[in-house]
Amino acid sequence: MKRQLLLAMTIVLTAMASMAQVLHIDGHRAPLDTVSHTWLCSIPQSLFGNDFDAQVTYGEELSEVVIDGVAVASGEVFTFDGIEGGKQYTVTAHMGDSLITGSITFTWLPIVELFGNFNSDRYVYTEIFISEPDSVFPELMKAKIKHRGYATDQTRKHKRNYRIKFVADDSTKMNRRFFGLRNDNTWLLDAGQMDFLRVRNRVSTDLWLDMSRKPLYADTVANVRNGSRGQMVEVFLNGEYRGIYNMCEPIDRKQLKLVRYEPETKTFHGQIWDALISNTNVMMSQLDSTRPPRGLPTWAGFRAKYPDYNEIRRLDWTTLVDAIQFSDYSDKMTDRQMFIDSVGYYFDVPVMQDYFIFIAALQAIDNGARNIYYSCYDKAEHPRLTMTPWDLDICLGQNYSPGANNPELIKPERDVDWISLVPMVNMWNLEIFRTPMIERYKELRKTWLDTDNLVNRYRTAIDELESCGAAGREEDRWSGDTDLAKKDLDLSAEMDYVEDWIRRHMDYLDEHVFIPLPEFVTGDVNGDGEVNIADVNAVIDIILGGSADEGTMQRADVNSDGEINIADVNTIMDIILG
Repeated sequence: MKRQLLLAMTIVLTAMASMAQVLHIDGHRAPLDTVSHTWLCSIPQSLFGNDFDAQVTYGEELSEVVIDGVAVASGEVFTFDGIEGGKQYTVTAHMGDSLITGSITFTWLPIVELFGNFNSDRYVYTEIFISEPDSVFPELMKAKIKHRGYATDQTRKHKRNYRIKFVADDSTKMNRRFFGLRNDNTWLLDAGQMDFLRVRNRVSTDLWLDMSRKPLYADTVANVRNGSRGQMVEVFLNGEYRGIYNMCEPIDRKQLKLVRYEPETKTFHGQIWDALISNTNVMMSQLDSTRPPRGLPTWAGFRAKYPDYNEIRRLDWTTLVDAIQFSDYSDKMTDRQMFIDSVGYYFDVPVMQDYFIFIAALQAIDNGARNIYYSCYDKAEHPRLTMTPWDLDICLGQNYSPGANNPELIKPERDVDWISLVPMVNMWNLEIFRTPMIERYKELRKTWLDTDNLVNRYRTAIDELESCGAAGREEDRWSGDTDLAKKDLDLSAEMDYVEDWIRRHMDYLDEHVFIPLPEFVTGDVNGDGEVNIADVNAVIDIILGGSADEGTMQRADVNSDGEINIADVNTIMDIILG
């Protein structure tokens, strides 16, 4: 109890000290970064490029405020000439006996101010300001906050991700609407901690929302959103500038418009799971031998997200288990007709096909089996699973492991061999699915996946960060940090790299990936262009239980009877002997 009171007092004192140093410029709140001694103020983008006549106000804790050599009493108007991103106006001010020497600068991104010492174990109750550029005198809002993430939430990491839940004075849920997005109590702050471009996740998710087809159930359900919207913001933590963040909506039942759990009858309807790590269960190549636990919301690489176990104390994994079991069993069948006939029962095929094209286009190598949400609209109606991508920082050639990186993993001329989700791979390797997937890819290449369109999408985001000065502030704050392996952060240079990478990668996909399955000579099981004893050995190896890729399996069924057995060996021998 004493610890909690001490923590609460620390938060209050930190917030009070920070608020005492705040300026208001025409009502727009400008917090002070106590490290660089810079006041940052969010104003409408329309004011940039113009002189800004603004009333400057501040509390009685500040005195003798001088801006660009002009003494400005609280309530007086000062002209900030030629507002530009990154431009600084010198400031001196007294706070008690202390002299603050710094500057004022402007942005058009919203500013988020957090107060408190947070962790990933439990929520910390605190207060928060969110200053949007088109609003003045923002409200001090109550919230509870915790860290989120796994690799990004290690002790050695510095730029953390946060989950925010807004609450009322009595600590009950309170919905808040920001940036014209949804009205909800839960919001996320995504740091882009390992992203040298800082916008990969935000811009890539927007691309998914634009290019992907709606889930099949959206034909009868309005306003389904299969992805997370958001807004780039600038964040302060306890009076220190922490840089650019993506403040976004979470993926949840409300976004996906799933049917609610019925607490009265304890009936499951809509469900969500997310894939956390890559293993054979998550890849759906082999159903895990352990039974899903009754008392834990995690199982063999998956986490149950909805319904919330902490609220209902019940779990139902059957829909997900059945889908994995189907994928596992059908993958081991030499006859692919079962997969062809039934995959649409377990998975939303159009969405899965779009997902394949999407991650292939971005080379999102951390999303080939994991970082995926699986959702079922209503298991009582149909068990079909829809896919939603998440955490897209590692894409577009991102050097995500600078200390031990293999350039072959991120080169633009890489095949899609890194995609490991079995039902998706099997679709790609069957002509009946591959042909429409290629047609869909070619259709998207004329619109959302047009090369110039792709490049401009990311470059526009970087241009905005540079124009409002946020890029420079981010680079100054995080260059050389161990989060980035002590490398310099240069968003413009990274964007040039990404542009070159996109252009080369899309050319490679056009010429080498999104093409029909190659024709093969009957009996050429190993695909070397010849029919000989090596092909006999390849078939025998499969008969004896050896593993083989999808193409080899198809070629091994030499007599096309749907089975691989001694008859195929005899057919090859007949071909060899003429």
